Amino acid sequence: MCGIAGFVGAASGNPQNTLEEMLNTISYRGPDDSGFWVHENYDQEGAALGHVRLSIIDLSARAHQPYVFGDGLGVLSYNGEVYNYRAIREELGAEGVNFVSESDTEIVLNALHTWGPDIAIRKLNGMFALAYYDLRDNTLWLARDRLGIKPLYIAKNGNLTVFASEVKALMAHPEIACRPDAHSIVTLILHERFEGEETPYENIRSLEPGQIVKIQSGVQTLTTYFDVVQNVDPKRILMNQKTAFTDQVENLKELLEESVRIHLISDAPVATMCSGGLDSSLVSCFAKEIKPDLVSYVADIEGMNGEEVRRASIVCAARDIELRKVAVNSETFMELLPIAIQANDQALFFPQDVAELAVARQLQEDGFKVVLTGHGADELFGGYGRYGRAYEKWRRRRIHARFFPDNAIFRILGKLHPLLKPVNLDQLAKDPFAPIGGWSGRIADQKTLLVDGARRHLRQVRMFEHLKALPYHEERAFLTSSLDDIFIHLKECLGTTDKMMMHYSIEARVPFLENRLIDFSLNLPVSAKYHSGESKYIVKKLAERMLPNELIRLKKIGFDLPASMWAGMEKILENGVLAEQLKWRRKDQNEIFALFERNRIFQFRLLSIELWLRMRFRGESAQSLTETLRAFRQHTST
Repeated sequence: MCGIAGFVGAASGNPQNTLEEMLNTISYRGPDDSGFWVHENYDQEGAALGHVRLSIIDLSARAHQPYVFGDGLGVLSYNGEVYNYRAIREELGAEGVNFVSESDTEIVLNALHTWGPDIAIRKLNGMFALAYYDLRDNTLWLARDRLGIKPLYIAKNGNLTVFASEVKALMAHPEIACRPDAHSIVTLILHERFEGEETPYENIRSLEPGQIVKIQSGVQTLTTYFDVVQNVDPKRILMNQKTAFTDQVENLKELLEESVRIHLISDAPVATMCSGGLDSSLVSCFAKEIKPDLVSYVADIEGMNGEEVRRASIVCAARDIELRKVAVNSETFMELLPIAIQANDQALFFPQDVAELAVARQLQEDGFKVVLTGHGADELFGGYGRYGRAYEKWRRRRIHARFFPDNAIFRILGKLHPLLKPVNLDQLAKDPFAPIGGWSGRIADQKTLLVDGARRHLRQVRMFEHLKALPYHEERAFLTSSLDDIFIHLKECLGTTDKMMMHYSIEARVPFLENRLIDFSLNLPVSAKYHSGESKYIVKKLAERMLPNELIRLKKIGFDLPASMWAGMEKILENGVLAEQLKWRRKDQNEIFALFERNRIFQFRLLSIELWLRMRFRGESAQSLTETLRAFRQHTST
C-alpha cells in the first residue's frame, strides 16, 4: 500500500528535508501522494513521520498520511491493509468515536489512540507495518503484523532511532552509516537466509513479525504479541483430532473463501498470480467466484519447458479466467537481476524473484495496483517434502526405540551390530533433526556457534519440547520442521515478494495468511496435513473440489530458475568484492569456482551477493552491472 519513514530523538539538520530524502528513495512504494509530520517542539522532542501513498482504499485526499487524530494528539504513518477495519469501526463507533473518511487508516489510528497499541494491534486482522506517535506522552510505537507480510527496519545511533519500510530509506538519513556487517555476510553464506532481526548492515535490524516497539525518551521496550512457537496449542491440536476430516476440509474452504473475499476489497484494480500450483490456483478460483472479470498472471520462464504456463492454463481455462503470460528469458534475467537485488537491499535467495519482478512490471503496465498470491500455504499446511522426511525419520526412530530400548543389554548388543544399537529418544530430542545414528554435533559445530545457527537450533528444540503433549514423536518432528520454516523460508518469501512488487507500485496480498487461517492451520492435527505419505493433504482434498484432477498431485515446481539463466555470469566473481571480503587468493580462485559448479543455486547466491556488494558499497549502477553480465555471458558463449 505505501512506504513509511521517520525518526525520533536528537538529530541534526532540517527534519522535513531529511524526511524528503528518505522518502525519495522509496517513492515507488507510494507514487500517488506523500506527506510529512514534524513535532511542533521538534528541537525538544525530535519526532518526525513521513509517508508515500499507494492509494488502494478510499482514493480521496481524506486518507492522506501521516494521519493526525482529531484532537491533534496522535499521528499515524501506516503501510498495509487491515481487512477487519469495518468491524473495528463499528466497535469504536459504539464507544462514541466519529469518522470523517472511509479509509482503514483513520480507523487504525482511532483504535491505537482509543484503546492503546498493546490492545489495538492484537485486534488488527491484516498485513501492516505502522508508526504511531502519541503526543499525550511523546511516545513512538512501531509494530508489524503477525507473520511479517509488511517490512519495517530500524536503525539506532545514540539517542536517535530511525525507521523505514526499506533499508535504503534509513541510509538516506545523514546520521545512519552504510556499513557491511561481516558477521552477517558470513551468516548469509553459510545459512543462505537470515532469520530473526538480522540484516547484512551494521546497526540496522528488522523488526520481527508479531512485535511492538515502544520508544520513549530514547528507551526501547520490545513486546512480542504473536509468536508461532507459543501460539501453537498442543491441547487444541489434540482436541481437533476428534473433528471429522470432512469438517476440517469444509472449515478450510469457508475460511479461505472468506479470506479471498476480504483480500479483494479495493478501490483500485486487482489481479491474481496463478502459477498452476495448488495454492495460487485455489486463490484464483475463489477470486473468480467473487470477481467475474478476474485476470491472472503467470511467468513464462525460458528453460522450464512451459510447465508453469501449462498448469496455469488448465486452471484458468477450467474457470474461464483470463491468463496473461509474462515472458522471462535470459536477456530479461540479465536486465532485471541487478534491479531485483537493488530493490531487495540485499542478496537474493530465490532466482525466481527476478521472474516475480518481471510480473510486477507487467502488472503496473496493465494498470493494476493489487495482486493476490498463494504464499504461506506450504509452511502452514505442510507442503514441503522435508517435513514428511522429518516425520518418517522420527517414526523409524520411535519404532526402533520400542524394539531396542536404551538399556544395558542393548547397549552391549549394539557394540556387536549397529542395527541392535538402542535409540534414546530424549537424547535425540535435544537435536530434533540429527541423523538416526546418534548425536550430530550441530550445537558443538563452529558453524553453529559462530553465527546465528545456535538460535535456529534452540528454537527447534524449544518447539519440539513445546509439542511434547502430542502422542507421537513424528508428529512433533513434522510440526517443528514446518513451523520453523515460518521463521526462515516464509520470512524470505514475504520479504522479497513485497520488495519485488512494491518496486513497481504493486501491493501483494496473501489470503492464506489471514489471522483466522493462521490460527486454524497452526492447531490442525498432523493427520490433516500429512496422510499416508502425502503432504498438504487437507489442501489437496479442498483442491479436488475446485481444480482439474490432473493438477492435484503433480510434482511441485518450486522457486528455482534453470541455471542456464546465469551461465557465464559467475565470472564476475573472479577477483571481485566478495573474493576480497573472503580473502580468496587469486591463485586459488579457479579451483574455488570449480567447486561452485557442483551447486549452481549456491553459485547464483554468491553471484547475487557480489552484485549487492558492488551496488551498495562500490557505487556501481544496476544498468552498468547488466552490461558487465552481458559481456561475460557473450564471452562464455563464444
